[in-house]
Amino acid sequence: MSAVTRINESVLGFCERPALAWVAKRLPASILPDHLTAFAAAGAMLTAAGYILSCRSLTWLWVASLGIMINWFGDSLDGTLARLRHIERPRYGFFIDHTSDLFCQSVTFIALGISPLAHFGMACLGLIAFLMAFVFTLIAAQTRSTMRITYFYFGPTEIRALLLIGNFLTLAVGVVDMRLWLPELPGTGRVSIHDAFIALLAGAAVAVIAMLAWRDGSVLSVEDPPPL
Repeated sequence: MSAVTRINESVLGFCERPALAWVAKRLPASILPDHLTAFAAAGAMLTAAGYILSCRSLTWLWVASLGIMINWFGDSLDGTLARLRHIERPRYGFFIDHTSDLFCQSVTFIALGISPLAHFGMACLGLIAFLMAFVFTLIAAQTRSTMRITYFYFGPTEIRALLLIGNFLTLAVGVVDMRLWLPELPGTGRVSIHDAFIALLAGAAVAVIAMLAWRDGSVLSVEDPPPL
């Protein structure tokens, strides 16, 4: 996987990348990328626990938010540290990093669906959208030698930022029913801020992936013509 080109055009990258580089340079030599990957997984478990326990009290969203930040720190820093120290392990790192991402995002979305913040079906829709982007990224890595971290400047860091915003808004004012501002919305169930975010992002993800699939398929049909 060393020939694969990473595409990371994160909206928050202008502040995220310098911060990660600053931290990576100051980490003790005893801390390795695998430690940070495990730290990210622990953050995902803490996030899931906080979301599930928020069924008892919304105060547990502080724990979920802390877990999101821990997950971001470990997941974003492990690759940065490996590249900074020139200790990359392309195949092993690819396997561990993306397997960890798959596990972390799955437990986060499922726990969000169990919490009072989002309907379980809507959380599963968000997970499906993530899996679509995840699989499409792996397909592009194989066929186009590009590893797309972001789609139209939006990636994992932005998703975590939106989850944090939703958590803090809920902690401040409670679970808000968005139907108060969207009275024409069909159905009788509550539509929370998290539901609205997930629906918007899932719809955008499907449209963007379909467009990129059409574009890449057209390019590959020319680059890889049928045999004469």
